[in-house]
Amino acid sequence: MTDLEFVIPEKINLKKTPQYSEKWVQEKIANNPEILGLGTLEVWQKEKIQPGKGRLDLLLQDESGNTRYEVEIQLGQTDESHIIRVIEYWDIEKKRNPNFEHIAVLVAEDVTSKFLNVLSLFNGAIPLIVLKMEMIKVKNYISLVFTKVLDQSISKEPIEPPPPTDREYWEKKR
Repeated sequence: MTDLEFVIPEKINLKKTPQYSEKWVQEKIANNPEILGLGTLEVWQKEKIQPGKGRLDLLLQDESGNTRYEVEIQLGQTDESHIIRVIEYWDIEKKRNPNFEHIAVLVAEDVTSKFLNVLSLFNGAIPLIVLKMEMIKVKNYISLVFTKVLDQSISKEPIEPPPPTDREYWEKKR
């Protein structure tokens, strides 16, 4: 293998850079949903209208066709409105299409510990993935990097029942 040139990447704040908007990020994800790191996905819909609630940024579906991802994109710091929005969109889509598994996905540049703690409180009751998004520049190239900071998607694996704790069990423990 030949030696590769070492360069120091520059981190770009999307929120403070006017030529890169939420719509721009949405298009980059829509053109290649795999960049999220959630597997092989296809775009089911963009800017899906949610009656009385706004627009879902992206509705993605996995290659099996069994799971849909309700994706809300946010530039800058995570805030209450985007957290509530992604959960509402997840709930609406889950009720509209109950034959699919649904996972709420919040994508944000800065996921503060305050909101990460709040999101963790859902503790699997809501299948929720939070991705930290960074734009990196190396020389004349830019890239979006997504890092999973929270994954509370509900496992499809069967849960084994605990061992019986009858009288015989406790007598053996002594």
